[in-house]
Amino acid sequence: MTLMLISLCAISPARAENIFIKFYQDHISAIDGNRCPMYPSCSAYASRAIEKHGPVIGWVMACDRLVRCGRDEAELSKAVIIKGHKLVHDPVESNDFWWFEQERKK
Repeated sequence: MTLMLISLCAISPARAENIFIKFYQDHISAIDGNRCPMYPSCSAYASRAIEKHGPVIGWVMACDRLVRCGRDEAELSKAVIIKGHKLVHDPVESNDFWWFEQERKK
């Protein structure tokens, strides 16, 4: 147990967040089932946001996604068919435009 805590402290904050997301995907979602109406799933979105923007902004984006999941986003975003299921396409890149507005103008 102590070795696990030490190894968690030795890794980067973004990677530590992904360990918790991976735990959710492997253990909780596996039992509860994939019910996310979005593509990528909310946990995959959170993982990508944290990897791309770091733990603080990534976590804010992940929380924003959880609030929007399955609500008005279904009417605002395009739908895609994945494995026979109609899902709302909402990747990280569609939601970080306001973080990088200055970079796009260059």
